[in-house]
Amino acid sequence: MASAAPAATAPLQVFVRMYRALKPGAAYQGMLGDCFLIRLVQGDQASHILIDCGLLLGSAEADARMQAIAADIVATTGGVLDLLVVTHEHWDHISGFSQAQDVFLGAPDPATGTETLQVAHLWMGWTEKDGDPQVERLRTRFDKAGFALNALAARLESQGAAAASQAVELQGFRGASSNGARRLQGREIMAALKRKSRAAPQFLEPGTVLPTPAGRPGAPALRAYVLGPPRDEQFLFKDKPSAKAPETYLAELKLSEDILRFAESGDLAADPDTPFAPPYRTLKVADVRAAMEAGAPLTGDAAWVAERYYGYVGPSAKAKPGPRDQLLDAAGKRRTVDADWLGAADPLALKLDSDTNNTSLALAFDLPDGSAMLFAADAQVGNWLSWYSRTYRDETGAEHSAEQILNRTRFYKVGHHGSHNATLDAKGLAMMTRDDLVAAIPTDEAFGKTQGRSGWQMPNPRVNAALLARTKGRILRNDRHYDSAARAADPELRGVDAGFFDRVEETDLYLEYHVL
Repeated sequence: MASAAPAATAPLQVFVRMYRALKPGAAYQGMLGDCFLIRLVQGDQASHILIDCGLLLGSAEADARMQAIAADIVATTGGVLDLLVVTHEHWDHISGFSQAQDVFLGAPDPATGTETLQVAHLWMGWTEKDGDPQVERLRTRFDKAGFALNALAARLESQGAAAASQAVELQGFRGASSNGARRLQGREIMAALKRKSRAAPQFLEPGTVLPTPAGRPGAPALRAYVLGPPRDEQFLFKDKPSAKAPETYLAELKLSEDILRFAESGDLAADPDTPFAPPYRTLKVADVRAAMEAGAPLTGDAAWVAERYYGYVGPSAKAKPGPRDQLLDAAGKRRTVDADWLGAADPLALKLDSDTNNTSLALAFDLPDGSAMLFAADAQVGNWLSWYSRTYRDETGAEHSAEQILNRTRFYKVGHHGSHNATLDAKGLAMMTRDDLVAAIPTDEAFGKTQGRSGWQMPNPRVNAALLARTKGRILRNDRHYDSAARAADPELRGVDAGFFDRVEETDLYLEYHVL
């Protein structure tokens, strides 16, 4: 048997492992979440890059699946991650660091002083840099919107079973604990990972070009391009594809502050810009409600509000009304708009979700044959567009444009599970012109359809059709099987070049593609 070639002369092999953690016969068929392990193998040397590790809140057997994934990462890497990349603070990208906390964040063994998994280097976007004034301002903005969501979720739970399910969904944006179980939350996970890294964490700025660090001398590395997130907030908060389309998001923070106040107390504070002088702003809905519930006689403006707004006609001569008898009867419910404020939860949640997605650390990696890999995380429209606002100067002084980087992309980790506004057309997929392009979509389409009021399309049919056309069917999905029987039964896989399947290793735990 020939000995392994020296690392200096051996060709570099690149493998991308997309985790999914299936079980034969289990109810779940995929993983709606991102967890990718890049393996660089050169002779007898290897290095490993983990990009995110999470799955959507509510996924079946989440803890057990993440424990299995963590165990495989330890076994594959020999207990050393050369580089951990955390793209942004969404639960479906970071939950594993909490669900498998003992592996990812556990303290060294007291007897040996060794960790189950060592993180040699950590990359995050500039949006995670503590003490940066812009970061602190963005955190304040996101926190206020998040607190408003949490308060609204509590109000929704008080409205009954149908609203309670929506409340749980809203809390899922922050990975809230369920069934009283305590788990690390988003900000706590990010802080713990910063402490875990052996080297000082790097908070990457857009336009930077740098090599991936290695945890051991001589381990192979790649050149990385930091595409996003943008510093320019015109890009950072641009979530929708077209500025001409009707705006359905909450663009102003003030509204989320008003919603928070309403969710906490049931009243909105007086608008400082109101044209009415203070003496004419003294009637409070809470006071009117309290008087009605007490069965007290009402006069003047209070009586008018009670009658016209709530349908309340005053205490009965026969019996004192109960607190809900006339206050919230059918007519009163039709008149009042109090609960309608709760409907603002959906656009507020959507705006917070999209804005956080747009803070994604988006990276491209050069490969030795002149091709590239693109990991766009959950970058939305503005993040993508910002890539074209600069050039990227490498260590030789050569400059690369975003168009050139996309032109040479041969492996694309599809943004945000294939959603409609996370893969651009003319300035995105159309730029990926290589004939050997492969796309990887971390999704569970069936599970996605159970989310929200009308279900999520992940992948979006139009995005999926464009990917099929551009890749000629070379798409990896972690809710799909790739054996010969499955290929024959799947219309999207029929006729795909057999050489593609030769490069795919499939297990219940992961799909791994041999890129190079």
